[in-house]
Amino acid sequence: MGDQQNVYIVFLFVFLLFGSGHGKIPPFWRDTHVTMTNSIGGPPLTIHCKSKQDDLGPHVVPFHQFYEFKFQPNFWKSTLFFCSFQWGKQFKWFDIFDAQRDQDICKDQCKWDIKPNGPCRLDKKGPKCFPWNK
Repeated sequence: MGDQQNVYIVFLFVFLLFGSGHGKIPPFWRDTHVTMTNSIGGPPLTIHCKSKQDDLGPHVVPFHQFYEFKFQPNFWKSTLFFCSFQWGKQFKWFDIFDAQRDQDICKDQCKWDIKPNGPCRLDKKGPKCFPWNK
């Protein structure tokens, strides 16, 4: 009976770890949505986000419109997405999702207002603005 229980436990662990064959982490690990709204004040904003594994490509976002992407943060809280922001002759960049900074605050939704002086993360406590990366 002990060997049968061990096989069952291993099977259950593998199923939970790899899901039902769809290649995604099981549903108890939620997607995180990052939304960035162009609040630059006029010109279209070109946003280009990347991580170590993914290049999401450039996206042109008109004033007061937004760009959104989703992903599953890793277990080790080391997920990092960095983005470049270009409008007119300005070129800036920022770590739009840093798991150490954002994962516990944003949970499954990180909303950002992109302003000329830097991005502002919107949450229940109100906006928290950050300077552009150097």
